[in-house]
Amino acid sequence: MNPFVRLELIRESLIAVVNEMRANIIHSSYAPIIYEGHDFSCALMSADGRQIAQGLADHPLHIFAVPYSTQRVVEAFADDIREGDLFLHNDPYTGGTHLNDVLLLHPVFFEGELAMFAAIRCHWNDVGGMTPGSLSGRVNEIYQEGMRIAPTRICSQGTMNDAFLRLLFDNMRGHAERLGDFNAMLGTGRKAAEHIGRLFERFGGRGLLEGIDELMRRSEGLLRARIAECPDGEYFADGYIESDGTNPEPLVVRLKLTVAGDTIVADFTGTSAQTNGPTNCGPAMALNGVGTIVKAFLDPETPINHGSFNPITVIAPERSIINARETSPCGGMAEVKFLIDAVVASAMSQVVPEMSVGDLKGGANHIHIAGPTPAGDGTFIHYEWPAGGTGASTGVDGNNACRSYNEGDFNSIQSVETVEGAFPLRVERCELRQGCCGDGAFRGGFGLRRDIRVLGEGAMLSVLSEKNVIPPYGVEGGRAGASNRFFVIRDGETVEPSDMPGKVSGFRLQAGDVVREETAGGGGHGDPLSRDPERVRADVVEDYLTALQAERRYGVRLGPDLSVDEAATEVKREALRGARSPVPIEAANEEMFDGTRRRIVVPAVIAGKAGIADGALVEISTGRGAPLRAWAQLADEGTALLAGASSLAIVRASPGDTVEIAPARSVPEL
Repeated sequence: MNPFVRLELIRESLIAVVNEMRANIIHSSYAPIIYEGHDFSCALMSADGRQIAQGLADHPLHIFAVPYSTQRVVEAFADDIREGDLFLHNDPYTGGTHLNDVLLLHPVFFEGELAMFAAIRCHWNDVGGMTPGSLSGRVNEIYQEGMRIAPTRICSQGTMNDAFLRLLFDNMRGHAERLGDFNAMLGTGRKAAEHIGRLFERFGGRGLLEGIDELMRRSEGLLRARIAECPDGEYFADGYIESDGTNPEPLVVRLKLTVAGDTIVADFTGTSAQTNGPTNCGPAMALNGVGTIVKAFLDPETPINHGSFNPITVIAPERSIINARETSPCGGMAEVKFLIDAVVASAMSQVVPEMSVGDLKGGANHIHIAGPTPAGDGTFIHYEWPAGGTGASTGVDGNNACRSYNEGDFNSIQSVETVEGAFPLRVERCELRQGCCGDGAFRGGFGLRRDIRVLGEGAMLSVLSEKNVIPPYGVEGGRAGASNRFFVIRDGETVEPSDMPGKVSGFRLQAGDVVREETAGGGGHGDPLSRDPERVRADVVEDYLTALQAERRYGVRLGPDLSVDEAATEVKREALRGARSPVPIEAANEEMFDGTRRRIVVPAVIAGKAGIADGALVEISTGRGAPLRAWAQLADEGTALLAGASSLAIVRASPGDTVEIAPARSVPEL
């Protein structure tokens, strides 16, 4: 057989095994977050913990967390892994994501030697902890988030450790559902092992393993070639977590991305120290985020294996929010990981500008509505994961109420039938959130509005989300989208469930309360005043925008029949362009920070024209790549902005250049 054909057959056969594993999980799991939301991943790992194969539909958040976890299991048990063993793991500090994501490893042997692992990681709807669903915006230590499983052998040569499993499941809500999902994982691992055994017979054991090594070498070589085509240099970006749920001060992720030859080094030195709130993640997430975005920008089409990560080096300071240790909680790891994604995407938009893309809704938007079952025999746990608008890119508007390229096949919206059939809840509205897109020549996608009425007493609400205060950024002169917002409507009045937006823990609900979810719009791409007026008109016709929004934000004036008034549109756009006031920017003598907050000096004359208050978060843009975000420090004198050297590097400006400055706020939904 032609060796190239043989390699392709090996690769596709391995992916086929993974895809069947996915089908088995979807068809046999019990929790809606798994069979409906697809919050799980399947993969095949080498004996030393390298990733062999993962389906393109699997959750990218798990891409490097699974091999990191597998390597910790291999280290813990070394030569003491035998046929019939099974291992369980969810510990964030040794490669897990958050405690709800539980990994099962099924060793596969060839000729008596460990050859690979079948890996299944599923989000369990509850793993114990202080609130139903285990995820809360106001926890202070990981013990409040549920049961933590370090690398553990749960089955020894075919004999289950029933005492350990009983201890585990007895400390989780929804015992039957947890056990059902666990059994689905067990069955999937067994079937995967059977299929791998047939592949050993088909290709020959050594031939299969040698083919796998060759596939990894080829993936590594391809990514190295793509990196080598990029300009060498240092590229800077940073971004903020709004709060940790306890302290209102923001947390920062800082990045220096170095491209040198065929390698990339991502240095996160300067990132905030770990916190006692849930916005931390373990050591796997930094490489996960960098690897995901670099591959998406440079090599989006080829299958995923470990070779794609070898050209990348990540420096993630230990005991920072991106490399946390005991006892920091990690329930909000998705919020941190998606910030890493956004920061890396911002830096990569400087490396390959044609691939720049607007930011999106933030992390997972965890929303739990839980309470006593109608029969009074337990606790129901309804888990929402509402999607938002995705960011726009060159020539393409963002998608509406959809997951993004960094979330795989994670379903966007849980079906109304699933919610109302399983829980004492009623979905009263589920629609696009009008006007929430980030404006641009290509606009961001629209987020979601969803109203859920609570039908019984004793329920509670927990929320863990980001982008509630700091909105998703636009690129290439595009504007930010609307922020997330989650609140309660009680007797027609708005009730804020927390004094820290997006961080809610066990807020008591009453029968008849409505939980409203309003998700963020995606960031725009390019100057909004250069958007095709016919595309703006189409958005008004579809009720995505109002005619007033079209005029004020895009300068497009429509007639009574909603046709474009071209002459009036040109006049309006010229007026809007004339109202812009590009301002000069100069280098300060030193870097300016106030704790985690990046500072920029704004003369009062500029602040007055732009509507900027002292201490306000501002957005500075040159119209290239992502904007710089910093907090304004007003000065009585001066005619130019003053920024530190790293601020100038982020915004790609030189002293004396002109930039635009505006408050970094949610898009106006008129």
